[in-house]
Amino acid sequence: MVKVYVINLKTSTDRKQYIEHLLSPYQDFVDVHYVEAVDGRVLSDEQLSEVWNQEETYKTYGRYMKGGEIGCSLSHRKCYEEILKNGDDVALILEDDVVFKENADIRKVVSTVEKLLCTQKPMIVLLSGSYWFFKEKSLPSVGFQLASVFEAMGTMSYMINLAAAKRMISIDKKYLADDWYHWRANGIKVYAVRPHIAGDFDLFGSVIADREGWKRKNLSFKNKLRAYYRGVIRRVLGKTGHWEKRE
Repeated sequence: MVKVYVINLKTSTDRKQYIEHLLSPYQDFVDVHYVEAVDGRVLSDEQLSEVWNQEETYKTYGRYMKGGEIGCSLSHRKCYEEILKNGDDVALILEDDVVFKENADIRKVVSTVEKLLCTQKPMIVLLSGSYWFFKEKSLPSVGFQLASVFEAMGTMSYMINLAAAKRMISIDKKYLADDWYHWRANGIKVYAVRPHIAGDFDLFGSVIADREGWKRKNLSFKNKLRAYYRGVIRRVLGKTGHWEKRE
């Protein structure tokens, strides 16, 4: 059985019903646990600063995180804490509006990725799109590629091993949940299946997160250079076909 952690806001009963229906065909394959999402939108600026290192966030992104972004990031950290507490070697993390692509062999892909993640090296494999990648290698058993991610957007569906969960918990609370570039910079290998097998397609609209990008004018010179570097590499990868769309 594959351990699955589903992030769900307590008041979002429609989403919980939806995800229960989505996962019902896999009852013999997955062990589902619900993690109550953190709604950062209801917290004051003072409360947000108590639960999040906003000053370090400002240095990284040139702005403070919004309440929804902090809520999303804390919700995913709760999943990592559960992984550590339960000693899960590998887990699948889903947001409650995830969609599986039609005709995707979920069982085969998840089983294959689970085996890849059985390592002491911190590793994550994204199952959704919206990522730029350097290179890829074939996974012949499932007819997919495993792409080495440079940067990605979204946290709706990914698999993570125990070593990566430990590493992410140890890092200061300053990164957006889906800032996969910075997670990589902190020693976590980030890969993705290509073509991807999951997305969110905005079924219900954003609930706990309202993401925006950098404000480069507020960054230090060093971080401005880093931001421009990331932008240039993304552009080059996109133009050379090293981009997996969200759809």
